[in-house]
Amino acid sequence: MTADRLTILHVYPRQMGVSGDRGNVVALTRRAAAADLATQVLEYAPGDALPTEADVVVVGNGPLSAMRSLGPDVTRIGGPLREFAAAGVPVVAVGGGFDLATNQVVPTDGAPVEGFGVFDARAVRGAERRVNYFVLETRYPLLPGADRRLAAFEDHATKMELGSGVTPFADVVSGGGNQAGQPVEGAISGSSFGSHAQGPLLPLNPALTDAVLAAAAARLGRDYAPDAERTADIDRYAREARATVDRYVDKAFKRIA
Repeated sequence: MTADRLTILHVYPRQMGVSGDRGNVVALTRRAAAADLATQVLEYAPGDALPTEADVVVVGNGPLSAMRSLGPDVTRIGGPLREFAAAGVPVVAVGGGFDLATNQVVPTDGAPVEGFGVFDARAVRGAERRVNYFVLETRYPLLPGADRRLAAFEDHATKMELGSGVTPFADVVSGGGNQAGQPVEGAISGSSFGSHAQGPLLPLNPALTDAVLAAAAARLGRDYAPDAERTADIDRYAREARATVDRYVDKAFKRIA
């Protein structure tokens, strides 16, 4: 935290930001502002000097071609990102960013792509392609009384192989999830989580945004208390959108073989 501001580090916003993933960063900054918690956003591009301090790290969705092009840089900054996560900094990795934050991405052809290693998992391409709205019951620690049901969008053909003892991010209510034999989705490591839930995820699920900010603030000895009056409108919009997804999730899209 710099000068009493929460630092949000957005990694590869150009290469890994094809699904409106800046919306996740905006959700964090605006939700924090509503709780009188100041923020600053730092964007990291390949070859830059990685900031030595961060309070939240966000990695968005992107294609395999982008991951391959980032190879040497991923190796260079993987260690510091793992150190952030180990120190309790929430790393939020969604879509292809979740793949890239695992140990390794295994494509259907060509050499594997080494990942950041924030999550003890492998992303194996070539599974059944899932394109649909997504309903989950998260296992990520939310604030007391928060609804654990999340809604988002998934579009991937990846089987996530979690390491022994890794806690999934969520249980699947409707959707493909990790596609590894159990109806679970994503992974949790400390205060960090990875998921193929896109959409973007955080604006649609304010309770999850609150949980990330609370974890970041608690690490710094700060309290985070969302102001229900100041967020009432956006909370209502998000709640209505989630209810619509929940109602029509099985009718919206079919599986793509």
